[in-house]
Amino acid sequence: MLIQQLKVFIITSVAVFAMAQGAQANAPYCQFDGVEIWTDFPTARVNGCMQKGDVIHLTIAPEVKPINPSPWYAFRVQSQTTKEVKLVLDYAYGKHRYWPKVSANGMRWDTLNASKMKLNKDKTQARLSLNVAKDKPLWVAAQEILSSQQHNLWMVAQAKKHDFLSLYKLGSSPQGRAIFKLESHRDQNDKDAVFLVGRQHPPEVTGALAMMPFMETLLADTDLARSFRAQFRLVMVPNLNPDGVDMGNWRTNAGGQDLNRDWGPFRQPETQLMHQELDRFRDNKAGKLALMLDFHSTHENLIYSQSKAEPTDPEGFARDWHGAIRARLPQIAFRNVPSHNAGLPTSKGYVYKNFGVPAITYEMGDNSDRGEIRRLAIVAAEEMMKKLLRSKP
Repeated sequence: MLIQQLKVFIITSVAVFAMAQGAQANAPYCQFDGVEIWTDFPTARVNGCMQKGDVIHLTIAPEVKPINPSPWYAFRVQSQTTKEVKLVLDYAYGKHRYWPKVSANGMRWDTLNASKMKLNKDKTQARLSLNVAKDKPLWVAAQEILSSQQHNLWMVAQAKKHDFLSLYKLGSSPQGRAIFKLESHRDQNDKDAVFLVGRQHPPEVTGALAMMPFMETLLADTDLARSFRAQFRLVMVPNLNPDGVDMGNWRTNAGGQDLNRDWGPFRQPETQLMHQELDRFRDNKAGKLALMLDFHSTHENLIYSQSKAEPTDPEGFARDWHGAIRARLPQIAFRNVPSHNAGLPTSKGYVYKNFGVPAITYEMGDNSDRGEIRRLAIVAAEEMMKKLLRSKP
């Protein structure tokens, strides 16, 4: 029943999303000389608009200050005539981080050609030259758009595909968006559990692009995955921050709070849901927690893990897991960085402190090759399964 209700919601949302492409429903954010800037879709972000000569300047500002400098932007350009549209992204805080992606339909994306973008000396402005065809929208975003609706649609597809997998609503965000999880065989409380969470920070799309194939590998109809699921339960929350994602936030939820600095205080509705989920594994009430992975993005491919002074059960898991991945994919850069953000109330720190298991932040580079992100995720999932299966008595 939940899956059917969610499908109706998503189909409706996708229809509204498609209407926005046709520029039918609302007024543009701004328009100059036949060029329109639109922000009528989930994840859109522009904070100001003005024309200087033949150049349109768009202000890109964060939801709160101070904040991690991850300037997210997303908008659509339409023109009454075929022309080269000159835009400048003026960053009101921080510096340029994400190289622009462009799309003709908001779904298939390409990286903007290097000849079409120029940064000023201190990287507080990005000057874009966009070839916009008459009456054919061009979408521009910091990364590929991956909205909450798209996350939900992917979860529905996985739950329908696998009879051992169920979709559950954990609760709601501050703005009332549903937060969902996928879980395998919830009724079998004797299994050890692997807990996966993603999208705490809205712009970190490459982390989500890794999490989905990682999960699909765990759910696959292979000998390894079937053996793994016979021993381990999967609990997966791909999009913990749907408000922040759809609002186009740089870092925070709708309350302006960094969710990955609230594991311990648990003041936010989203992290309170994670507290409740993890409490199921205290004292083996719903089986033992074996591993936690939190998917993010940064400037390179790496994992943040525990230091040598922080022993885990299984012992040395992160070191051995990372080594096995590197052995299979030596051509893809991928580091293991122990003891990152020690002492901060992050997911990694909270889970390790309270459960003693490997708690790892899985980070993908902002500009990493998308095919390499997928290959790395598949191999990482396979080696994770192998390592945990070997740790079983």
